[in-house]
Amino acid sequence: MQHLEVVGFVFTAILPVYLLTALGVLLRRMGWLSEGFLEDSSRIVFNFAAPTMLFLSLSSADLSITEAPRFLAVSVALLVFFSLLAWALSRIIVAQRVDRGVFIQGATRGNLLISGLAMAYNVYGIEGVALASLPMGIFIIFNNIYSISMLKFYSQKAGSSAKNYLSDIAKNPIVISVLLGTIAGAFKLQLPDALANSGKLLGQLTVPLVLINVGASLDFAQLRSPSLAGWGAALYKCLLMPVLGVPIAWYCGLRGMELGIVFLVLSSPTSTISVVFAQVFGGNAKMAANIVLLGGLFSFVIVVCGLIFLRTLGLA
Repeated sequence: MQHLEVVGFVFTAILPVYLLTALGVLLRRMGWLSEGFLEDSSRIVFNFAAPTMLFLSLSSADLSITEAPRFLAVSVALLVFFSLLAWALSRIIVAQRVDRGVFIQGATRGNLLISGLAMAYNVYGIEGVALASLPMGIFIIFNNIYSISMLKFYSQKAGSSAKNYLSDIAKNPIVISVLLGTIAGAFKLQLPDALANSGKLLGQLTVPLVLINVGASLDFAQLRSPSLAGWGAALYKCLLMPVLGVPIAWYCGLRGMELGIVFLVLSSPTSTISVVFAQVFGGNAKMAANIVLLGGLFSFVIVVCGLIFLRTLGLA
């Protein structure tokens, strides 16, 4: 691929993601999106649309894609490594002990619906979604447990609302759909055409609704009071993780789409759900929102530049 072709491909794949996010910002400012709509549509995505899309992508994936043990092992190892590294760095970067849990969560908890679905689909198509879905169940379980543990450990008011959270993780529709989709793909199970076509229509709601909701949820007023911890967490998530993680993944033998998916996951912005977790477990919700916003801004530049670099070298 020539350099201009690479640039054109990257912008063609990435711009729609951010244009839909910008549409969410615009619609919210115009008053066309209410809090009720955002809450209801988020529930539809979380409970129905996203699980359906993940199940269908995994159940129809080629066996060679479903069997990717090295990709799975490297992805999970990188997640654990960077999570522990963020914990160690929090003692240096974050002066206030009570804010360290929010920093750790913001530095490591990526928005899997954007990195795992929207970006992967736009860059690699349905096979990219299937590949990105493989570690997603493990990521969701690990991120939830790790985030809660760090927030409770550093919080001044660790509430009792986390007592039954492990059972909630087991009931998580995303986790269930990933497991069922992997089983269906391994055994070549097929749904009736009418059910499969209905599922495709439902799954197609996922990406646009997620991106519009993310845009509508952004609060640019948070940029008026940036903090070292907030900037540090956003840069750690969107810059340090891909800069260190991609060479490690390449050294471990990942190439092509596998390396590209690792890059997209590592450079994804912090998940918006981290703000809710900070509120529930007594963390600094304002700082958490700041990290989400900064990460979203950094991620665009880093994803575009990173994909151009990897594509130009023929690595992804």
